[in-house]
Amino acid sequence: MRKPIRQVGVAIAAALITAGCGGIASNSSSGSGTSQTQGTCPGSCKVPLPGQVPKNITIGFGQAGVGPDFLTQQSRGLKLLAKRYGWKVIELNNNSSGPTAVSNVEQFIADKVNYIIEFQVDGTVNPVICQKTEAAKIPVITLGIAGPCEYFTSDNDHATGLQAGAQLGNYAKAHWGCKPDLVLLAASSTVGDASPLRVGGDIDGFKQVCPNVPNSDIVQFQMNNDNETGIADARNALLAHPTASKILVGGLNDLGVSQAMTAAEQLNRAGQLYAWGGDGSDLAPGADPHLGGSVQFFLEAGIIPAFEIALELAAKEPVHKGFSPQDPTLIAITCPMTVKQGIAIPPIAQRETEEVAAFPNKTAAQLFCPK
Repeated sequence: MRKPIRQVGVAIAAALITAGCGGIASNSSSGSGTSQTQGTCPGSCKVPLPGQVPKNITIGFGQAGVGPDFLTQQSRGLKLLAKRYGWKVIELNNNSSGPTAVSNVEQFIADKVNYIIEFQVDGTVNPVICQKTEAAKIPVITLGIAGPCEYFTSDNDHATGLQAGAQLGNYAKAHWGCKPDLVLLAASSTVGDASPLRVGGDIDGFKQVCPNVPNSDIVQFQMNNDNETGIADARNALLAHPTASKILVGGLNDLGVSQAMTAAEQLNRAGQLYAWGGDGSDLAPGADPHLGGSVQFFLEAGIIPAFEIALELAAKEPVHKGFSPQDPTLIAITCPMTVKQGIAIPPIAQRETEEVAAFPNKTAAQLFCPK
């Protein structure tokens, strides 16, 4: 019996852009505290310690929503870090709504916060947010959906796609002589650059292992926050290839991969199916037996690099203002994990506790990625 596909609540939309973001784990510091990240100030600045930055700092945090554990843990982690530095956090719920995010930013401005951290899913309102925050001279740090004026923190979407694609290629090479019938990849046109970068990485990673698979056998479908819609699109893609039995599934995130696996099972086409996820959220007991593993984003740790950027700004360090996944302020490390490896690492609340305790000496990836 497969794990029931998770129901998508209001806040889960945030997980879909993880890609762009949520799920990121900072790779910004070594044990010495010297920055190693692309974009911030490589080799020249250190993560400030308590006492090295002012205490009278308030962060306005626009959280994507409520419900999923990783969002709860992000909020808890931010407040624990702020407490360590003597800072204050004002948190408002963006409720997966662009207009709500704008209204919350207006409230942060009225509250005269020093920095704003935004996790919201509607990139169309970012220019409005920028206009308002630039007028108020309040720096904004965004997770996942970049805007025209913000400091942007993200994973490396193409690199994470390469990780997942290589896993699919390795399976195809070992079991089918690099001759799958179909490579089905979950994509999303609504999340900006993250989808083409990550899904493109899937294709590139797969082709590095199995270069001779025809492009016509690599097919994308549109996953969706609404399971019924996403499953239907995956089912249509499978029906367009009625003879395919050796099927690989990958793509943007674990939700999209789950939708494709469900569609194949509904059509009794999952007998030889093998899947690799895209954000680590399904690495848990009861995972679909066709899921080999996923790229672990450490979704709960997404807030940590955003807080690090705020620290470096408060210390008046030369922080690069990156506006896009191709040019972020701070990148993150992800790693592929089998389902067994994912189950073996601590549960999400314990991970958040350990990640916060280890900051800035070790990152989530350093703590939990397979050696």
